[in-house]
Amino acid sequence: FRYTAFGAIYEDTTRFATPGGMWDYLLGKYLSGERTRPPWAVGESGFHGYVGGKRVENIQTVFLVRDRSEAALLASFRAGRMYALSRTPAYALALQSFSVRQGDAQARSGETLQAGAAAPLEIRVGVDASDGGEYPLRAFLVKNGQIIQLWMGKTPLRVVHREPAGPAPAYYRLEVRGTVPHQILTNPIFVTPRPAP
Repeated sequence: FRYTAFGAIYEDTTRFATPGGMWDYLLGKYLSGERTRPPWAVGESGFHGYVGGKRVENIQTVFLVRDRSEAALLASFRAGRMYALSRTPAYALALQSFSVRQGDAQARSGETLQAGAAAPLEIRVGVDASDGGEYPLRAFLVKNGQIIQLWMGKTPLRVVHREPAGPAPAYYRLEVRGTVPHQILTNPIFVTPRPAP
């Protein structure tokens, strides 16, 4: 309790963010009302010096901000509008899009979409490479701790998953894995039932 984020992508082995693991357990507690806020994922560098080929920029947190200011960055951090990645100096996988939509309503990482039962949800995913190249990848869509969709392809990847809106709160998060060490881990998008009029 009382922390904002944790090192979800790290330069050593960690299983905390594995689908169905502790992060999903804590996100489930947030959905059920047992936690007042969700723990956000960030990239955490294990940098202790230039030894063993280590570089500061191999692990990054990408903030989704409206402008380049300290206030915008802190607001993004508090709201979970960010994703973590692992990369090489040559290129990085880049999240072009990750959203849950229903009709004209849309939510992104850290946001909540109030959904009605009538229309399906559309989860849209886009992944590019920072250098514009074509690289193999696997993208896992996780819902409430379970992998519900796997896409295999190359960058640039553009896919959509459709499913009915359920009667209970849910969350969706995305994990993308390319050639080691390339990885993206998004923060969740929450979906809650729309209150009856």
